[in-house]
Amino acid sequence: MPRPPDLEKRERILTAAIAVFIEKGYQGTTILAIEARAGLASSHIYTYFNDKEHLLVEVVHRMELEHITLSTNLTKKSVELDDEQFVEKFYEAQQTIRDRVRFIASVVFSPSLAHLFGEYDFDYSDVFLPFLTEFPNELAVNTARALMDISIGYFLIGDIDDAKAASLSVLKGSRALLR
Repeated sequence: MPRPPDLEKRERILTAAIAVFIEKGYQGTTILAIEARAGLASSHIYTYFNDKEHLLVEVVHRMELEHITLSTNLTKKSVELDDEQFVEKFYEAQQTIRDRVRFIASVVFSPSLAHLFGEYDFDYSDVFLPFLTEFPNELAVNTARALMDISIGYFLIGDIDDAKAASLSVLKGSRALLR
């Protein structure tokens, strides 16, 4: 009877794959480089993943989940903060994962890899809703989407100070509508 796959090794592979994909990009990454980073024997990855594309999809889902978890935890803890404090803490946290989000965007929107992700939805605006509880529903949703769009702009091309200023403008404008 075959032995079941070792979950700890699978985690080591995913961790190594994230690091190597971010360092070298998808095209520059080899299975051998990931196995070396994970400290595994050659071809061991194929016990856990069918091929490099399958591994990539798992890596993107893992990184996306980590990003959403980080953002959600931050906004839940930030309900007592004013807008400036919230924006400062949000972008401080986002800086730690900027390379990961840039990598996700580079592969999910790549013409040669888009087929792996179908109609990819980069909408994580719900993570802002705990911070916007005093807003009526439609205003909260629209404000959250605007904040998400600004943060995506920061991840892809923007300057952090511009993103902070734009986020504060959106929050102040939305709050002005409450009066």
